[in-house]
Amino acid sequence: MKKHKIIFGLLVLILGLSACNSNVNEGYSFTEVKNNKIDHIHGLGYINGGSNFVIASHLGLYEYGVDGWKEANSQKHDYMGFQAVREGFFSSGHPVEGSEFKNPLGLIKSRDKGASFEQLAFYGEIDFHYLAAGYDSNAIYVLNETPIEEMNAGLHYSTDEGVSWTKATMNGFISDSIFNLSAHPTRQEIIAIGSEDGIFISDDYGENFKSMNDAKMVTYITLNETGGYYTNFDNDSVYLKSFLFESNEEIDVQLPKDLKMDPIIFIAVSPENQQEIVIVTNNNNIFITTDEGLSWDKLASNGELTK
Repeated sequence: MKKHKIIFGLLVLILGLSACNSNVNEGYSFTEVKNNKIDHIHGLGYINGGSNFVIASHLGLYEYGVDGWKEANSQKHDYMGFQAVREGFFSSGHPVEGSEFKNPLGLIKSRDKGASFEQLAFYGEIDFHYLAAGYDSNAIYVLNETPIEEMNAGLHYSTDEGVSWTKATMNGFISDSIFNLSAHPTRQEIIAIGSEDGIFISDDYGENFKSMNDAKMVTYITLNETGGYYTNFDNDSVYLKSFLFESNEEIDVQLPKDLKMDPIIFIAVSPENQQEIVIVTNNNNIFITTDEGLSWDKLASNGELTK
């Protein structure tokens, strides 16, 4: 009799936990866009290894795919430092008004496209604006601008999703202005920084950096297995270039003609098609190419999403 009671009790507990877990995601989805005007874009990427890309805005997530734009119908948090990974995304930021979550969110991770998230570290303490994550490695780099007892100011990294952190000394990094951080997709030790004074790359977890080239005003860099892409703003013109680690070869990627005075602030490359690139500009124009720049489609004009 006691054995049956124990089994029944465990069954009730399991069913109860299952119900709680399902309630976390209940009703959340990407649906028809109700607000097609976006500003304050804080990130861009292909989450969960899929074919659709997502932008993180001041009013939550938007997704673009074969059916066009869709908008998250809830969980409209102000995601900052948004970083797509194959398992989902890492982010920081501020909860939507009226939410039960603490402000700021600290470091969070979502595996279900934003329906729910894990609070990994610094919940209610830090809002990371500069954050990078390896797409497959999940190595995390943050530039902390809000020193607290557990983490002082500067560049830090974690290889266990925020359980422990190590501060990087950043020897050789000489710029006073940083635009973004980019982590190598699989090699945890490689981190790149786009800055006013160019690109700086480290292959030892940010301990030592070297300048990659002579480019200035590098507003964004993203790394792939063999190199990556970067964009810079020079002589009132915007450039997008691909590069290789081994040969230092750089190739100009043709851009839409109306980008001359509109710097690129985010770049994302599809995990399924390396010739598919999405860019977001300072004026909230969004473009996509599926042939590495031979042709572009405009998906948003000054923050207004295309139909």
